[in-house]
Amino acid sequence: MAARLERLAPILRLPRTRVPGWHNRTVFKMPTHSERGDMTATSILNGWNASMTDRFGKDTILFNHRLRETGMFTEQALAELIERYPAEHYNINTMGFDPANPVWREGEVGNVSGADTIAAIKKGRMWLNMRKVAAVDAEYKKVLDQIFSEFEGVIPGLKTFKRNLGILVSSPKVQVFYHADVPGQSLWQLEGVKRVYIYEPREPFLSKESLEGIIMGLTEEEIPCRKSFDDEATVVDLEPGQALTWPLNGPHRIENHDCLNISVTTEHWTSTIRNSYAVNYANGILRRRFGMTSMNAQPSGLHVYPKAAMALGWKKLNLGSAEKVVRKVDFRVNPEQPAGIMDIPAYVK
Repeated sequence: MAARLERLAPILRLPRTRVPGWHNRTVFKMPTHSERGDMTATSILNGWNASMTDRFGKDTILFNHRLRETGMFTEQALAELIERYPAEHYNINTMGFDPANPVWREGEVGNVSGADTIAAIKKGRMWLNMRKVAAVDAEYKKVLDQIFSEFEGVIPGLKTFKRNLGILVSSPKVQVFYHADVPGQSLWQLEGVKRVYIYEPREPFLSKESLEGIIMGLTEEEIPCRKSFDDEATVVDLEPGQALTWPLNGPHRIENHDCLNISVTTEHWTSTIRNSYAVNYANGILRRRFGMTSMNAQPSGLHVYPKAAMALGWKKLNLGSAEKVVRKVDFRVNPEQPAGIMDIPAYVK
């Protein structure tokens, strides 16, 4: 772990600080400084450098951004967005307290106003995820397109597609349990502070079986986690104006500080990510249906084409639909309740 941190520190150009009570694990913390002096009207990335370009997609990178200056991610702006947001494009969840026991319930906003929804989140234990924001609002699509135009402008050869932007509004002290995502990910902080734990996408942090199950939709994104994993985690206290990106499928978990958090997630695909998805999907079929265990998971090579065909055929024939996770909604936002929610009869979303 020490070697990894020594390697990351010069790349990120960050001082390393110790956090009392956290077993002296290293935490990266950005230096404070004014960003408006060198701001250009069209730049969202702030201070991106050649070292970050070399590490993109391969390592954890902490960088600055100017999304706050758009004015599109304030509580007032998001309250208005919540009120017109399609139910099929959001998730609101509440969770337990124990990272080793990932209790995760799904809810609904109902007819509650946007301002009251945010008020309920402030006093509860909730995580509102507005997904596919660019498909709902053209102004946010412009922001998403600009982000990836800038990424592609500073990272030679990067060509992205199936881009997505999500907005997260989450309660003080809530957590997101240990999990891994399928596409490429970045996390952009707008308000509040969250502690992010990032782990390498390899055994023991992520098994091949777990990744295949996530990609096939057979399990939730949550995966088994042991407390000892934290000894090798990269830990970042993410503050407003900062963003993180990490290697593909890198497991991570999040703990909010004692404050409302507003964050943005961006997702993207590349040809390499698409190949990795197809290969792992096919490997999952071969493992679960035919008992195979020694399989090539590399996203390049002659094996990619038949595995991509297998994955496509399996999905088109809907052969794995009976095994997929079914989500049930069993609470509704209610700002008058102490925890900001009320139980309702469960139904399948």
